[in-house]
Amino acid sequence: MKNYLYLVVLTSLLFSARSLQAQCDDGRYFNKIFSTQISNNVTYGSAVRFNGDTQTLRMNIYQPSGDDFAHRPLIMLAFGGSFTSGVKESPDLLVLCDEFTRRGYVCASIDYRLGFEDGNDSDTNQFKAVIRGVQDMRAAVRFFYKDAYTANNYRIDTNQIFIGGVSAGGFIALNYAYAKLDTFSRQLPPFVPNALIEVGGLIGTSGNPGYSDKVKGVIDLCGAIADTVWIMPNDPILVGVHGTADDLVRCDYDSLYATTTTESSFYGGCDIKNRIENIGITSSFRLFQGAGHVPFVLPSTPYLPPSKQYMDTTVLFLRDFLFANTNCDSTRILTGIGEVQADISVTLYPNPAEGAFNIASAHDKVLVADVYSVEGKLVSSKLVYPRNLQAFERSEIGAGLFVVKLSDWQSGQQLKTLKAVMY
Repeated sequence: MKNYLYLVVLTSLLFSARSLQAQCDDGRYFNKIFSTQISNNVTYGSAVRFNGDTQTLRMNIYQPSGDDFAHRPLIMLAFGGSFTSGVKESPDLLVLCDEFTRRGYVCASIDYRLGFEDGNDSDTNQFKAVIRGVQDMRAAVRFFYKDAYTANNYRIDTNQIFIGGVSAGGFIALNYAYAKLDTFSRQLPPFVPNALIEVGGLIGTSGNPGYSDKVKGVIDLCGAIADTVWIMPNDPILVGVHGTADDLVRCDYDSLYATTTTESSFYGGCDIKNRIENIGITSSFRLFQGAGHVPFVLPSTPYLPPSKQYMDTTVLFLRDFLFANTNCDSTRILTGIGEVQADISVTLYPNPAEGAFNIASAHDKVLVADVYSVEGKLVSSKLVYPRNLQAFERSEIGAGLFVVKLSDWQSGQQLKTLKAVMY
């Protein structure tokens, strides 16, 4: 019975999403209709570097200014630099984040840990660097899941999170989304098991434990993956670009050349393109014939031919794929539900809920909890007393996606909004 009800709710939500998509006729996700608002150096976690020091991990978050959509897709990007250099303000990421924020996406450009033990870029140490990057990106994704279920400052639709990056950032995103260390088309390198243990595994402890790190898709910009067999039919969708004459991160694997550099022992865009076209995964991959490594980046800013043309082509190529694979949930912020979120200790659980969810308050004043359906209809309103909890039953509000508005009972001041799913 539980599975039947879940399928009914899921079908209803999918139908609702299709209906909402038809309402998004303002050019969103395709045309540049917004300006960009940036929050710099937002802390999302901390982790131990290769040398034992602890690094605070930060990101820059780009939001479409004036956007009143309640649920928005997220693009998260990591910079390139061979795991030894680079910054989240890298010029190529500035361009990409601005281009897609102006189209309605929330974008995040993240820090991640750099460097090799003793400055030695051995196979073992490069592998560790990749995994540290994966751990940090997972923590950044979990940051947005946590926000979505608590303060909801960024109003992210957690079903529409895309991760990606340039060069080393592409390595991180690809190996984040697809790594399956029990599956290899060739012999597992002998250093992998111990190195993985030394850095704390694929998940890591960089921040925001207990929240999901699931993503919808990957944006690979001249990165590579340890083994293309990892990419399976039901995995995250994929879009990317790669130069066929890339002499740093080769487009295709060459067993002879792979013995010369660690980067060349991975599988690049040509191999990835071949894999995804033969397994039926939703994907699109553009090969820049005769182009070298990250042709849209070099020479550095200002972007001049030919790098500007490569960047323009990359942006439009990504735009078309993302637009086709982004659900347009046109639900807007409900009347009286603004963006200001007070720092009050309130938790909604379980979420998703089967039959009932609770709102637990450690706030010192009486709150009003107004529950709205995804269509904006008020379906329930209850008081939540200090250091107490209030239950909302499926029998009273129904099943589906809900927005919960919390206000001060005496002043009526809006304090916080939460999202809940009932099945």
